[in-house]
Amino acid sequence: MYMLILYKFSEIRVPLVPKLPSCIYNGRLEISPSKDWELESIHSFDVLELIKEHSNAVISLRVNSSLTEDCATTEIDKNHLSKVYTASVLYGYFLKSASLRHQLECSLSQHHGSFTKQLRHYISEFDPKILQRCAKPRSHEAKSLIEKQSLALFGPEESSKESIVTSFSDLKRLLLEAVAFGTFLWDTEEYVDGAFKLKENENAEEEENSSV
Repeated sequence: MYMLILYKFSEIRVPLVPKLPSCIYNGRLEISPSKDWELESIHSFDVLELIKEHSNAVISLRVNSSLTEDCATTEIDKNHLSKVYTASVLYGYFLKSASLRHQLECSLSQHHGSFTKQLRHYISEFDPKILQRCAKPRSHEAKSLIEKQSLALFGPEESSKESIVTSFSDLKRLLLEAVAFGTFLWDTEEYVDGAFKLKENENAEEEENSSV
């Protein structure tokens, strides 16, 4: 599955960010080239609007609101950034699942001549069960792949307690990659599951409940 995801990134000519220590120069995280356009090009307009809101919400917590230039910098805890990255992967996975449900409902609505809602409004009406169904990785393999990707990028949690300095543009680049990874993960999981039955991710909810 991972190789298929890498192939999808190669199709849009975007190299995945390597281990963060290899991207730190003079104490600052620098990711180049930005590839923002390529990473945004895989999404529809409605999905992209939601992604931009997600990105802006995260960045606004880290960057002084009066500094919106790409060169504006912020200091962020590496462990927190790891969690934000993982959450963004899951958000990309969720948006892919939700947008496909929305497209199907729009097709059925047009067939019956009824009004179709925008994706934003459609998602806002999800009940908890549908939200979980769209957001939770369907297979054990997908769940494991998300964990391994985060570990490969940030390292083990005990080594992620340091703070790093990065720019607005580099933070955005990392978030866009994470969302794209989640989108490609959904596509890849769907493809592989059609050929080889993947193991269902049955215990995710149990693990969450046991940790409370």
